[in-house]
Amino acid sequence: MTRIIKFRYPGLWHSEYPLVVNRLIDIIGKHDPERLHLQRSYNQLVAFKPKLAKIEVQERADQKSALLSELDQQRDTLFNVIFAVSKAFKRTPMAEISEHAARVQALLIKHGSDIAPANYTAQTQRMYDLVADFRRQPDAMNAIEAMSLAPLFERMDELNGEFDRLFMERKKQQAETERVDLRAIRLECDKAIAAMWAAIEFCMAEYGDENYKPLVNAINALNVYYKQQLAARATRRKAKQMVENEKPIEMEV
Repeated sequence: MTRIIKFRYPGLWHSEYPLVVNRLIDIIGKHDPERLHLQRSYNQLVAFKPKLAKIEVQERADQKSALLSELDQQRDTLFNVIFAVSKAFKRTPMAEISEHAARVQALLIKHGSDIAPANYTAQTQRMYDLVADFRRQPDAMNAIEAMSLAPLFERMDELNGEFDRLFMERKKQQAETERVDLRAIRLECDKAIAAMWAAIEFCMAEYGDENYKPLVNAINALNVYYKQQLAARATRRKAKQMVENEKPIEMEV
């Protein structure tokens, strides 16, 4: 008898899970589940589509959070480097350079050397104020240029703007989105998938497997592909590669 090649859906990332389940639903739907006596199990699986959509929305918001953390670390690093370099240059015996450094240090201290550990909202505004203060003073910008800190300063300003835009996008998205228990949804959906496998296997035994081969072959193609991709990811993880930064696995239609 034709058999379903199964794999553990819990191994999928939250960003991948809805993609795979929706593909599975599409595959079964194209093979006339009513004719194959699978309509009830199919309907139970289709009923999860709204919850799968919530997983996708929440995962996108969580991905924004991870990116926000990365942008915040980058702008922190640049601020700390500019502060440390200007502080070091301030002690140089070359008067011209030490004067430039003193000018930069004065403005940095004015806006607070503790900008980096401030909360997201406060840090963003304080950096905007800091950059605006520098740009209003040609001598301060000349000092930044003289110490070769201009590229770092400009990039810090860009990162702050990028962070601000993404932060506001996430805030709006969170206000419009209901937080859901991703683990609970997936556990229940996994049960519906297991029930679908059981229904297909029962019907093949009951009615003969010939009519079910096209459906099972299509399901197996999906499952084998993801099973292989997850195995390859596990190998990369064992090799100490940062698989968390990889794009979600997708299968071409």
